[in-house]
Amino acid sequence: MDDLRAKDQIVLTISNLKRMRLRLALTVTGVVIGTSSIVLMMAVGIGLQRNVTEELGAMGAATHINVFAGFMPGMADPKSIDSRSVAEIEAIENVDVVMPQVAPVTVTGIEYKRSTAFFSMQGVEIDAFEQLGFAVEHGRLPRSEGEVVVGAMVPRDAFFVDGEIQRYEPADLLGARLDLTYTDFPVEGIEMDAETIQEPQEHTRRMTVVGVLASADMQTDRSAFITLDAALELNGTATRRPVYDSLIVQADSPVDVADIEAELREMGYEPFSARTMQQGINSMFLIIQGVLGALGAIAMIVAALGITNTMTMSIYERTKEIGIMKAVGASNRQIKRVFLGEASIIGVLGGVIGLAFSVSTAALGNLFVQDYIAMQMAMQPAGAAADGETQMAFFHIPLWLAVFAVVFSASVGLLAGMFPAVRAANLDPLNALRHE
Repeated sequence: MDDLRAKDQIVLTISNLKRMRLRLALTVTGVVIGTSSIVLMMAVGIGLQRNVTEELGAMGAATHINVFAGFMPGMADPKSIDSRSVAEIEAIENVDVVMPQVAPVTVTGIEYKRSTAFFSMQGVEIDAFEQLGFAVEHGRLPRSEGEVVVGAMVPRDAFFVDGEIQRYEPADLLGARLDLTYTDFPVEGIEMDAETIQEPQEHTRRMTVVGVLASADMQTDRSAFITLDAALELNGTATRRPVYDSLIVQADSPVDVADIEAELREMGYEPFSARTMQQGINSMFLIIQGVLGALGAIAMIVAALGITNTMTMSIYERTKEIGIMKAVGASNRQIKRVFLGEASIIGVLGGVIGLAFSVSTAALGNLFVQDYIAMQMAMQPAGAAADGETQMAFFHIPLWLAVFAVVFSASVGLLAGMFPAVRAANLDPLNALRHE
């Protein structure tokens, strides 16, 4: 008997919805708009977060930590980074390699043939550089102070002639002679009186490209590397007990990065990694997604009011019908189920159609963005555009968001129909039968 009554309620619910097709279509449209607003708003935030996260992944290895000088409690000056720093950091558990870095800040220009080069240069400890996993695709690593190895993108993107990019093949750049213009400063630690002080002089040093690195990450691919001693000598820094600009610390695995960063902070250093940036970015995008979702929820609130209005009007039109149902033995619970079922179906229909509309709009939006970026890159000067297609997704709808959208719409429909359902169930059967 219960099964039959349940089937009767389902048939009655569907037949009631068929009788108010126009009103049903308008109400469902409101839910479609509300669902689409929420999904597309959140999809924008998720898509942007995904793009930024992928860019961060390309900026450096997941196990690499950049270490800079930091302030210790009670110290007026930052804690310097020297050979003792390297030794104490190497002693940290799960630290694999520690590599000192020095930027030759005295270098003011780099020339090759008629080209002016624009790329960062770092002096590194070559053995540690190799242990960090940076591989040479052409040639070899530097061995002396007159040699340099360049990143994978340097031959393609770093040289300009009269503002136009000049591209070289990695094998062509191998063996090239780069002319470094640098300022000659006195070596640290040498006392000089007023008579011996001279104005800094610019000099040129020729360096040979002995290797081109295999593609590694965004920063490495667009940099050049010389020996640590060469960088210190260019800066006029004494090599007996040098102070380094920074260190690259490699952890045994990505899961160890957080613990190593915490220990480095306790030691007075300032660590920074792709994980650190990603945490800050994720926190920011959670706020953005919440704000965008709240804006979309406004449309869903309007849709919920539309469902409530539709179901309330349906009560007035079916008051006598409700009285007949009660007269033949229908309980208040069964009447509630009929009206809640109608409201839930409206929510589900709106959610499914809204999700389908959102997916289609997101696909078209991503296609438009990619075509626009490709068109802009095609308008760049010859050779300036990066090779390969741009795969940036402006909208991204993960599975959890799709499921949430349908469930949320159904829940909104159910809640919106609660008040009309209770009102219908509480109607007096005699007054309902006399209603015209």
